Amino acid sequence: MEKVSSARIALKWGLIYGIIGIVYNTVAYNTGLWKNWLIGLLAMLILLFGTLYLAFNEYKTLNAGFMTFKEGLGLGMLTVTTGGLLSVLFDNFYRKYIDPSLLEQQIKMITEQYESMGLSEAQIDEAVQKIENSAGSGLGFLWGVLGAIFVGFIASLIMSAIMKKDKPVFS
Repeated sequence: MEKVSSARIALKWGLIYGIIGIVYNTVAYNTGLWKNWLIGLLAMLILLFGTLYLAFNEYKTLNAGFMTFKEGLGLGMLTVTTGGLLSVLFDNFYRKYIDPSLLEQQIKMITEQYESMGLSEAQIDEAVQKIENSAGSGLGFLWGVLGAIFVGFIASLIMSAIMKKDKPVFS
C-alpha cells in the first residue's frame, strides 16, 4: 500500500480554509458583520472544525480508514498553519492597503467598550497605543499567526481524538 501524503492533504485543505476565511472576512468587513464577535467566533469555529473534519476524512479514506492520533494532530496542525498564515497575510494586507479606515473603526469600538467598562482615559490611551503599535509593525502579523496556530492546535487535538482509528494489532 502506498504511503498517504499528509502534506498534500494539509496544503489542499489549508488553502481551502484560508480562501474561505478570506472570503468571510471580506464580506464581514464590507457589511459591518465584524462588529458582532459572536457571529465571527461561530463562523471561525464552524470553518475550522469543518475543514479539519474534511481533511481527516480524506486522509482516512486514502489510508484504508485508519488514522492515528499523532497523524491527525500533525495533519491538523499543517492544515491550520497553512490556512491561518494565508488568512492573516490577507487580513494584514486588507487593513493596510484596501481599507486603512478599518483599524480606526476597530479602535473606536474598543475604546467605547473600555469606556463602558470604566477604564480611565490613561488606561484607554495606553491600550490604544499598544494596538496601533502592534498593527503598524510585524508584531500584529506574528500575534495573528501564533493565535491561529494555538487555536488550531486545540481544535486539532479535539478532532484527532474524535476521528482517530488505529489499525488493529494482530498477535
